[in-house]
Amino acid sequence: MSKGIVLVFWLVIFSFVSAMTAAGFEVAATEEAVIYSNETAVYTFTVTNSGVNDERIELVLGLDPKWSFETDPISYLSGFTVHAGESLTFSLLINPISEYISSGKYIISIPIGSDTGEEKISDIVLYVRNLNALTGYLPSLNFILDAQEHIDPRQPQKVRLDVVNRNPLNITSLKVILQSDLYNASQTTALEPLGTASVVFEIQYDPQQPPTTDTLELTVIVGEKMFNPIKKQIEIISYADIVEVQYPFSGLFFETIEKVEYTNNGNADTTKQFTYPVTRWSQYFTSTIPEGKIIEKQGLLYYTTTVLLPAGVPITVTYSVNYRPVIWFLFLLSALVACYYRLRSPIVVKKEVVTLSVGKDGHTKFKILLHIKNRSLYLVDDVEIQDKIPAVAEIEKHFEVGTVKPEKILKHEKAGTVMHWHIPHLEAYEERIVTYKLYSIYQIVGNFRLPGAIIRFKGRKQQPIKITSNSVRVGKKMEDE
Repeated sequence: MSKGIVLVFWLVIFSFVSAMTAAGFEVAATEEAVIYSNETAVYTFTVTNSGVNDERIELVLGLDPKWSFETDPISYLSGFTVHAGESLTFSLLINPISEYISSGKYIISIPIGSDTGEEKISDIVLYVRNLNALTGYLPSLNFILDAQEHIDPRQPQKVRLDVVNRNPLNITSLKVILQSDLYNASQTTALEPLGTASVVFEIQYDPQQPPTTDTLELTVIVGEKMFNPIKKQIEIISYADIVEVQYPFSGLFFETIEKVEYTNNGNADTTKQFTYPVTRWSQYFTSTIPEGKIIEKQGLLYYTTTVLLPAGVPITVTYSVNYRPVIWFLFLLSALVACYYRLRSPIVVKKEVVTLSVGKDGHTKFKILLHIKNRSLYLVDDVEIQDKIPAVAEIEKHFEVGTVKPEKILKHEKAGTVMHWHIPHLEAYEERIVTYKLYSIYQIVGNFRLPGAIIRFKGRKQQPIKITSNSVRVGKKMEDE
């Protein structure tokens, strides 16, 4: 029972969807028109797509010896698309082309089909009046418009309208009015029977006209009869006319500045990239306003900047090569070097230890060397040297011939031994070596440190100066700290 209900439900849904899909299209048209045999009948057709899918609609018109058919827009003659749920309206123009058409009533069938195979036929009525009943001909004209679709406002543009007289009526005054948002003009000409006349409008737009879309509308008037306007949509294109003015170079204190002014005399804003050649060295010191970047083309380097050029507004691009940071760096470096040589200690001291021997009992004998050098151009007075030996070692009181003997030797049981030397003068670039020997009291298992020697002296302005040498370690593994 339940399966039967579900089956019926899906059948109803399928039928509903099929009905919606196959809803098709509807056609409504003007029922009748009245013309003379030298005139054009105009009918309005409205096609409504009531389905759920877009449909391609086509007028199924064959060759007819009596009538010629044309649509407005003319492209609809070969077919058009009507979107689902929407309507589309167009005009169908019918002209008698057979000389045997007499006045009377004519029923013309217009087949309209879709790509789904569905076809509708609209029967329209055309009444043709008797021309012989007239005292004169009515104007019957054809128009051919020639105008460019894309227009450069700097160049003059020609709009040409060819008017063809389709009957023996002699038109002595035919007025053509051209109207648009940007241009208005009118001309009057004559049109011979069955002849052709050309009306040419030469339009000169404002060269600074911004890009836009303009619609040309031409209206033809003969006497009291006004024909349907002929329309043509044109586009005013954008262009850029960039004028460059280069100013002279300016340079001051290792900086060169080049200024170039660009003016866009076009009708729209534009963006343009400008390049400035640089070298491998100068690229690090080059900058632009507006800011840019370095690129490489075919092995050459360029500084490029992208600039927005508004229409009619001058923009200045500045290229700067500034070596001042290098000069300032060299100046600062020179100043630091000068300060270093001026403020550094004129005396340098280095402490060195040499192992002389190691006894069987493990006692080690060392030689200590103090290298003291005056590295300045000036004499240094009253150089005092103080060195300290820890309590684990004893100084050898026998000094070699030629060595500077200490003036004082102070010994403390816990603090160790302190020695003092005095050098009255130290000439420029003079070096002295103070040496002494010591031996360890105990067997050295590892190593012990000898503190740095202290040097006191008077500077050029007689101010006291104190410096300390490096400390050294003695033992099985000796190394300078």
